[in-house]
Amino acid sequence: MLAACVALGAAACGRHVYLGNVADGGGGILWKATFETGDLSEWVGDGNGGIYADARATAPAASADVSHWGRSCGIATFAPMGVTSWSYLYREQPSPPEAYYGAWFFIPTTVQIGSWLSLHHFGYHPTAGSADTMPVWDFHLYPTTTGSLAARLYESSTIRDVEQASPIPVPVGAWVHFEIFYRKAADATGHITAWQDGVQILDVANAITAPTEWGQWDAGGGSNDIAPSPATVYLDDATISSQRVGT
Repeated sequence: MLAACVALGAAACGRHVYLGNVADGGGGILWKATFETGDLSEWVGDGNGGIYADARATAPAASADVSHWGRSCGIATFAPMGVTSWSYLYREQPSPPEAYYGAWFFIPTTVQIGSWLSLHHFGYHPTAGSADTMPVWDFHLYPTTTGSLAARLYESSTIRDVEQASPIPVPVGAWVHFEIFYRKAADATGHITAWQDGVQILDVANAITAPTEWGQWDAGGGSNDIAPSPATVYLDDATISSQRVGT
């Protein structure tokens, strides 16, 4: 990072530095998407990613409404009507035994979360080439008793929430970075760690994280109770890396 700052010269080196200036060829970056192409080609162009949305959602797209850096970001719009609705972008490769999955998210101040808002989602295909995607772990936000939002992990198979002992509030109307370390395992040797703006907030050891080798990571938005409906969230500067990218 220091070398990148020197190379940038007079350019500012901080949270809004263009990811391409510090990620290409370094930092363990295996894949990234900045949306600066103005479309979804970084996600889907190589055939290893795509769109995962239900009939009540608008397919994810690039947007110039707001961006973490540059001119564009991703937009996910979904509309729960008594059941869960989701609008995700997904990646199936690269999918190493363990990696860090990160993205910046922007939750508009107008969004009111009734139960939870999914941002990162991990699933798997039962067999190679299967169109079915089964859920494993979800990373989402929920309203706390103090009125703020906080992040937690949800395990689908056991229907359990993993929450912070002292929840760190999640800002709305501002960009926030969530990065998740995900070690794949079909038995209880998997591991998940999550960071919010560079601060570790969750850690789960001895977890089943990949029942099969055909895993899928989703990023976007989904909920079963949110207002207004349809609701929109934004994402930007997504990465899959062998090392922590951080903010």
